Amino acid sequence: MCWGYNSNGQLGYGSTIDSNFPLVAVSLSLGRTATAIALGSQYSCAILDDGSIECWGNNGNGQLGDGTTTGSTTPVAVNLPAGRTATALAVSKTHSCALLDNDAVSCWGSGNFGQLGNGQTFDYANPTYSSIVNVKPIMITSGEDSTCVLLDNGTAMCWGYNNYGQLGDGTTNSQLSPVLIDFSFDFVTVESSFSSHTCGLTSDGSAMCWGYNFNGQLGDGTNTNSNTPVAVSLPTGRTATALALGVYHSCAILDDGSIQCWGSNTYGRLGDGTTTVSNTPVAVSLPAGRTATDLALGGYHSCAILDDGSTMCWGYNGNGRLGDGTTTDSNTPVAVSLPAGRTATDLALGRHYS
Repeated sequence: MCWGYNSNGQLGYGSTIDSNFPLVAVSLSLGRTATAIALGSQYSCAILDDGSIECWGNNGNGQLGDGTTTGSTTPVAVNLPAGRTATALAVSKTHSCALLDNDAVSCWGSGNFGQLGNGQTFDYANPTYSSIVNVKPIMITSGEDSTCVLLDNGTAMCWGYNNYGQLGDGTTNSQLSPVLIDFSFDFVTVESSFSSHTCGLTSDGSAMCWGYNFNGQLGDGTNTNSNTPVAVSLPTGRTATALALGVYHSCAILDDGSIQCWGSNTYGRLGDGTTTVSNTPVAVSLPAGRTATDLALGGYHSCAILDDGSTMCWGYNGNGRLGDGTTTDSNTPVAVSLPAGRTATDLALGRHYS
């Protein structure tokens, strides 16, 4: 189910009317259910229970992957390579990528900065293979114009736009094919932002970030960009178990189930009851006794699934993206109006700038 801004039909129920609460279910193919979702800028995608992918919304650069550049207010099938199914999915501003069942990486949509990883700078309305060979990717994430994969040996590779060092390879040179980032870390997850920074979670629970840092979104107590990973200043004695990145802010779930956020705080997207920017983590004001199990960040808002299956969001509420039935911003978490008797199991936020 989807809610919020719907200018291009990204809510997937056949309309372009905004909704400030979950209105109706996305019109997936008859008999199919979703196993994973991912949201970009004005479009959305889901992996279905048969390993196929369906996308809906804006398609100006072929990011729906159906061989056209025609938008759709209901899901259309992505033209995955013959005989292949998807195991993971990442979407961004105007490009999409998937891990396939044969350990290949396939991307489609905008390729102007090499973000498709196929050595080209052209748009592709059908999935194209990225040039990753002799490695096993286990996770994929897409930034505004870049893409990264986590490999099964704890290293990571990135490609695409690199103006602020968001690829983490020690340069600011864009890459048309995958390059290794600093491989001295044993990463267990890697996340890309919709702007120009990237973060990774290591096996010891440390959080490392790199790239653009004007708003303190690297969390190291500075506002200095870095083209190699720097450590996030997590609270003493705490480790991170999950990460999520917005446009100019970042958040982590800690080992005690609390959430800490850092970076830009316009509209209260850090959830600490203020609108004060912070280049070190601050605590999100979750309800007493509740802990977080999942986390997702949008452009100017943040959401979490809690241990009781409820969903709470905070920050910008234009077009009703907090899902509480209003369009009022909130600098502390508010409850999403899920259908009666339903709880959430997965969460994804669109990362549009406005």
